Amino acid sequence: MTDRSTKPDYVLLATVGSLVAFGLVMVYSASFIEAFVIHKNQYFYLLRQLVGAVIGTVGLLIVMRIDYKVWRKYSVHIMGICLLLLFLVLILPASMAEVNGSRSWIRFGEGGVFGLFSIQPAELAKLAIIIYFADWLSRRGEHVGNVTYGLIPFSVMLGLVCGLVMLQPDLGTAVILVLIGGAVYFAAGANLWHLAGAIGTGVLAFWMLVGVMGIRNYRILAYLDPWKYYDSFGFQPIHAMYALGNGGIFGLGLGQGRQKFQWLPQAHTDTIFAIIGEELGLIGTTAILIAFAMIAYRGYRIAGRAPDPFAALVAVGITSWIVIQAMVNLGVTTSLLPFTGLTLPFLSYGSTSLYTTMIGVGILLNISKHMVARQAQESSDGPFTRRGSALRFLDHLTVWRGNGRARLSGASSSRSARRR
Repeated sequence: MTDRSTKPDYVLLATVGSLVAFGLVMVYSASFIEAFVIHKNQYFYLLRQLVGAVIGTVGLLIVMRIDYKVWRKYSVHIMGICLLLLFLVLILPASMAEVNGSRSWIRFGEGGVFGLFSIQPAELAKLAIIIYFADWLSRRGEHVGNVTYGLIPFSVMLGLVCGLVMLQPDLGTAVILVLIGGAVYFAAGANLWHLAGAIGTGVLAFWMLVGVMGIRNYRILAYLDPWKYYDSFGFQPIHAMYALGNGGIFGLGLGQGRQKFQWLPQAHTDTIFAIIGEELGLIGTTAILIAFAMIAYRGYRIAGRAPDPFAALVAVGITSWIVIQAMVNLGVTTSLLPFTGLTLPFLSYGSTSLYTTMIGVGILLNISKHMVARQAQESSDGPFTRRGSALRFLDHLTVWRGNGRARLSGASSSRSARRR
């Protein structure tokens, strides 16, 4: 017998809501100096972020009430719209698409706090590929591990999306798209040797692109020796480390950070974690890490208890998207990774990133309403035995049964049922 939940995961909802609210506070704290100097309005970035938070909240609440199966019906349409927007970014006039040398936006209006509407198609692409690949891979069945029917068409579609993003150019987002797609493909039951080969090819292609694209190459060089490039690409990572170091254990106090006073560029976007560390110290940064760890736990738990393969793969994709992007942003801020220009989910300034991620969480919450509380998990060797309470968390995640087989319990049981 199976019991299904009828309520969303309130722990996940509360965690995300807390991060969004805290993010608004930190966006204001990190941006009011730059907002006043450039726009003569210290609330400029806060108001724009608040608009994104309102759109995201409404979107989350609406999507949370829409059955997740609806997205499967329109997965091809969603991907088609995504590809169209990514193509439009490349052909629109620079005044509508280009900011800081990157053609990543579609903008309308005359500017001002509320007079300018803009979207960033690359952010929408993250959610689009999750829905599309979850649908496509869940229909492949045992063919997921096949090169001809699984790996090659998967790689072609993912390469098309990433190629359009690279032309903007936006290497950081392209890397995140590859990692999200890889996580969904792995969870669907990819052949590990095929996956290892694809990863090796991707790493080789990445280094080739870094060698060709000079600006990215300089970021790698600045990562290896930031002091050598202090006056250019090393300036931001060095001052991000200064901010983190200044905070100590308890921080300088909310709003009391110093690096945001025209020392740390774009403090409210890519490096907002550094401002959190400077103003709230180790305690504040640890709280952020705990929050994202909670999102990872609840998200993968939902995936492990999902009622069908499509839902399981969507849950894996959305959770991996949030967690991987957070890990990359934190790695960049702490100089463990080269600077990429990626936002910290729910916290960094960026309306499109904020409401797209919140809509993704809304889909995840809807799936949580259909979670299977108790389900028989089977393999070819017989029934799968539940673990003890100390390892119960592992039961929520995956059932490891070799290459070419679904690694998610929901997907595994569904396929077993079809074979019977």
